[in-house]
Amino acid sequence: MPVFLHRWGDGPPVILLHGWTMSGDIWQPVAARLEACSLAPDLPAHGQTSGYAPSVAGGVQMLGDLIRDEGLKGATLVGWSLGALIGWRYLATGGAGVARMVSVDMSPCPLPQPDWPYAMLGQDSDRPALAAERFKHHWPAASQAIAQGMFAAPDPALRPEIEARIRDNDAEAMACFWHDLTQADLRADIARLPVPLLALHGAKSRVYPPETGAWLAQTAPQGQSRIIAGTGHSPILEAPDAVAEAITAFMRG
Repeated sequence: MPVFLHRWGDGPPVILLHGWTMSGDIWQPVAARLEACSLAPDLPAHGQTSGYAPSVAGGVQMLGDLIRDEGLKGATLVGWSLGALIGWRYLATGGAGVARMVSVDMSPCPLPQPDWPYAMLGQDSDRPALAAERFKHHWPAASQAIAQGMFAAPDPALRPEIEARIRDNDAEAMACFWHDLTQADLRADIARLPVPLLALHGAKSRVYPPETGAWLAQTAPQGQSRIIAGTGHSPILEAPDAVAEAITAFMRG
């Protein structure tokens, strides 16, 4: 099955997994700052990748195929939002080819649970299903709200481009992926991660509490965290220098 892949640079392999409603080329600002061979696939139902289910499991299958087909060993896996869920789940299945992982502004359990303060902000158990139905029928309006919530600033210069990206996706596929990712609970997988983890979080994220990073660092067997000042849910766009520096230091450390 075809995986559409964006490539930049030379050096040790870094796999960059984008977030929900985006595509692999969104990583270009970070990849340009890495001394690495950066590989950013379009995830299932996003961009030009086809043949995989629009689900976390579909993303895990795609990632395994990519690593096998490219012959990757010792890769650094970087996952932003949905990409982090896929990365964590891939590692739980064995994690062949991956030496370390960086997660960017994501929780392993997006919905509120008893004694779980690190869920998606403003959510409850009923809202994801309602949102999925709204996405199917009112995708352009939903695209505006999704783009607005991605940034620390209420109206960043990047918003029109991001809103257009979101709107270009298939509403039905995005609704399916949204429902699947919001049902995930990978907290037990974090406690068994077989490789070092660096959790990056936006200091002003309006999607996940920044304190989620500390939980990830404390729970992963080899975990650490870092807050990216002045950023929201999209540090890779709001502060690509800081994100690239953190990834590079983690790879060297």
